[in-house]
Amino acid sequence: MVAGSFTYTIGQMIMNIREQQGITQEKICNGICSQKMMSRYELWTCIPDRLSLNLILQRLGKSPDHFITLLTKKEYQYFLWKRKIFVALQEDDDAVRQKRLKELFQAPEAKDRTCHRGLQEQFYQYIQGYIRQDVDKMKEAIKITVTDYDDGLGRESFIGSTEISYILLYLQTKGGMGINIKTELRACLDYIERYTVDESERVKVYPRAVCLYCKYIDENIFEKIEYCRKAISLLTGNGRIQELPELLKMMGDALQKISLKDARRYKMQHWALQEVYKAQGMKSGRKDKLLEEFDQEVLLLNEILKTYREERNLNREEVSEDICDVGSYARIESGARGIRKSNYEKLMQRLDIPYGWYTSMLVTDNYECLMLARQGILASKFGDWEKMEMVLKKQKQLLDFEQIKNQQYLMEVENVLLYRTGQKTCDQFQDTAIKALHLTVPNWNIHESIVHFYSKEEITLLNQIAISYRLQRKSDIGVHIIASVYETLEKSAIDLTERAEEAVMLLATWKNLLTDLEEYDEAIEKADRGIKIALQSERGDKLDTLVYEKGWSNIHKNCHDEQDMRENIKICLAAYFISDLYNRERNKKDIKKFLGQYGVKPEF
Repeated sequence: MVAGSFTYTIGQMIMNIREQQGITQEKICNGICSQKMMSRYELWTCIPDRLSLNLILQRLGKSPDHFITLLTKKEYQYFLWKRKIFVALQEDDDAVRQKRLKELFQAPEAKDRTCHRGLQEQFYQYIQGYIRQDVDKMKEAIKITVTDYDDGLGRESFIGSTEISYILLYLQTKGGMGINIKTELRACLDYIERYTVDESERVKVYPRAVCLYCKYIDENIFEKIEYCRKAISLLTGNGRIQELPELLKMMGDALQKISLKDARRYKMQHWALQEVYKAQGMKSGRKDKLLEEFDQEVLLLNEILKTYREERNLNREEVSEDICDVGSYARIESGARGIRKSNYEKLMQRLDIPYGWYTSMLVTDNYECLMLARQGILASKFGDWEKMEMVLKKQKQLLDFEQIKNQQYLMEVENVLLYRTGQKTCDQFQDTAIKALHLTVPNWNIHESIVHFYSKEEITLLNQIAISYRLQRKSDIGVHIIASVYETLEKSAIDLTERAEEAVMLLATWKNLLTDLEEYDEAIEKADRGIKIALQSERGDKLDTLVYEKGWSNIHKNCHDEQDMRENIKICLAAYFISDLYNRERNKKDIKKFLGQYGVKPEF
């Protein structure tokens, strides 16, 4: 195992989950690969491609989002092409939409089958069918992997969330008011509730299924309310947006006949989201929803190699010696060519790279640890310290703390918990965060910039260090830390929406630091940028604080302009209702107090 690399434990993890659920290899890999290849994946004698691994984990009810994927430049171009397809499908102007789709299907990536021939062909055929509104072709594409699908979930099939998203859009396209559509949608909901146990994955498809199903149950208002309530809770509890605008509207309309106060609450939350989208010149919700792979974090292999080579102060000749010729290595590092997996593993050893083809924040073969880590992150975001303490207690029993990455995780989580519950001073909090960072970045200090590829955990620690300087009234130092880290994200060829969680977190801290320094224009610009990335990536957990900053800073900047004042009070009011939506009680209380200074009382 290299530098605490997670790569080698995934196969064992998949085997453990599959055997615990009593599922055969043959059933879980149906339509993806042969049983023999599935066995090699579990033994990790063969590394699965990204599409295969995603679908295998989804079929087990788990989420691939817990893993960072290393991609070649060519592989990344294919996934970017898929994203452009999704964006083109949202175009309202039919002529523009068709033109963009035609151009995209003439691009080289449309014919790329190097990742997984069957799954890439499935996507190609499915989208072609959808564009032509050919439901038979869409159904044929679904059956490439869900081999017993016949206008109903097969009794023998295990179905991943990507496949469910295909089925949902197929049913939406098929349309009509027939009892069969309603029955199939209910079957999808039941399947998701029963088998997709990880909320990180369930949140991607369950709300969409609810939105479609509720169109068929107008006669049963209480059933509609119950489904909408569960979907909204799932989205907000995971800090997501996705179908929230549509669900909030449905809830507001449905409750109008039962409770005017509750109806108004949902209507105001819906209004707030709509205002934020409108201010960004963006549309809320998606008319044609498919599951994207880019909820997962990806890294580029060539960028990793270059950064670690420069950090180790080595030239290309020294790195490539006895592995490949210098010319080949130069092309690999530039992204002009791919690399054999065996050669990358040799380079991992030489450069002490902590990233395998698939990596997680923890070193473990126990999937429960990954779910707990995600629960801990969400608990921290929403200030649920009791839940965070419960997560930490369980992790201490399950994790191997001889692994440096696990040590760093423990130090970071425990440090936040102790500080937020008043058991540590700001100085102690800062010292521990720096010590945790030094476990993997020993040469970091605030006085000089270094060459390093920061992991998500390291960025989180740097963000906490910046916050600690703010608490010490040294916001200028905090700005320097955040700016230098954010610059490393911007320099990457990876789109910021692929590292949205880190980007939005940094921007939320950055705007606070700039406000302290009374640099209101810059604070507003950072808040605006954060809002845009949050909406593009459909992440709502920091949306209230970013929106509030925009209104608050504008008020302080233009405090004598009555028209601007009214407009920015409106922005702060939207932030209040978004805080309410995501149960961010501390923010909600602060915004309410601020609005009260101007005679505004948010009411439902």
